[in-house]
Amino acid sequence: MDRRTFLTRLAALSGAAASITLPSASGQTPTSIGAIDRARTSNPLLAGFDNAPGDLDFPDLFIEGKLPEGLSGIFYRNGPGQHALAGERYHHWFDGDGYLHRWQIGEGRVAFKGRFAATPKRLAEQAAGKFLYPASGGGVPSREGISGPDGINVANTNLLPVKGGLWGLWEGGSALRLDPVTLEASGFVSLREDFDGAPFSAHPRVGEDGRIWNIGTMGKRLAIYRLQSDGALDAAKVHTIPAAGLIHDFLLTCKSVVVILSSTRVEGSAADGLFNSIKGRPDLSMQVKVYDRESLTLIREAELPAGYVFHFGNAHEDDTGTLRFDMAYSTNCDAVQAMRAPMLGKFPESSSQACLVTLPGKGAPKLEPVKNDIEFPRINPLYAARRHQFVYAAAQSIPGKSLWFDAVAKLDLDTGKQAFAYYGEDWLVEEHVFVPKRGGSGEDDGWLLGTALNWKLQKTALNILDARDPGAGPLARIWLDQPLPLGFHGQFVHGA
Repeated sequence: MDRRTFLTRLAALSGAAASITLPSASGQTPTSIGAIDRARTSNPLLAGFDNAPGDLDFPDLFIEGKLPEGLSGIFYRNGPGQHALAGERYHHWFDGDGYLHRWQIGEGRVAFKGRFAATPKRLAEQAAGKFLYPASGGGVPSREGISGPDGINVANTNLLPVKGGLWGLWEGGSALRLDPVTLEASGFVSLREDFDGAPFSAHPRVGEDGRIWNIGTMGKRLAIYRLQSDGALDAAKVHTIPAAGLIHDFLLTCKSVVVILSSTRVEGSAADGLFNSIKGRPDLSMQVKVYDRESLTLIREAELPAGYVFHFGNAHEDDTGTLRFDMAYSTNCDAVQAMRAPMLGKFPESSSQACLVTLPGKGAPKLEPVKNDIEFPRINPLYAARRHQFVYAAAQSIPGKSLWFDAVAKLDLDTGKQAFAYYGEDWLVEEHVFVPKRGGSGEDDGWLLGTALNWKLQKTALNILDARDPGAGPLARIWLDQPLPLGFHGQFVHGA
């Protein structure tokens, strides 16, 4: 496959073919790291967008406070860690090579391991000492031929624990198989030979029976996957959709797979990166497409107000066909473009609000705002695909005042009550994951685990909150002696 062909076999099961072209070298100017370096000298908050330091091993970290009894296991995180190399910087925050965290908690101690996701792309570029391949956000010309979609796979967005194993996830290609202890990579996951390299998105959903659903999109093709709990492909089906740009997340209920197409379209040239061709279209409603989760066939469609959604919390539906779900909704249809700002030494101006959506079996949808300036919604995973009451999210304590999130919110969708763990103006707060207590007595009986960067101290810390009362502050804070770049998503695996 030459460097201009991004994907030629997405729709293997349906017999259709999908393709999209990568940016060519023509017309691209490599981005100097000068702009952010100049800003970095006067703005210590930008430590969140530095390169990760490389391999880290800390067998016994300093713990401020006390680890809660019963919390034992491994907290994994992922995010972009290599933003610049040899005087060039990517144009978009989403493009950096994946940097993996492994926080092992147990017996009163916490150990940390940090590694870059050793994809073929990263290994080749580190050997060459420079960027070799074009990125989705542009700014880097193609200097080497691309062997296929996984030739530019950065495995930088999320992680999926699978029956004792671990997969590193991206948007545009295969999952990367990782050793859950060493974080070493051992090649890409092959779901089936004719799907190798097809997009397998970064937000799989695990059903109440342990099976896994996921989507993959490119251009006008949407693939829906269903996997067994051990990661074996059970079924897949490909559908035609409008070219809606980046579809990062979706929803799962006890009956359905729910895919929302934001108000964007892929238009014009992708000469400076695929993301550059994703145009906000506020004149278009968001489209809701509902597929039966067993047959994977389209069973229903609806519309929502124009906007963009990166992340959803959870969805459920009742016997009348009424669907309810929550989402981090932005009225800025160009939210993907807003994420270029960090590579210029700025913080994104785009913000989103928690919204609760009711989609009745018949009649008009209802959208209810819950809380402004939140992102990265998470729930108790034991309530996935069924009715839930609580959503937890990174939040701004005073909407519109902070450059980044400085708090964690607990949102009660039934009563409207809100509680906050306010970290303070010194902190850049990341996604917090809900870890249920074994034998817990309620939906909020568990802990919240999440990293945050203290930009004044230039240190990253793992924080542990009581999910019932996050406002009481961290039960424990585990410190690294250095900052790590801001990342995306994490997962927790309980100990034996």
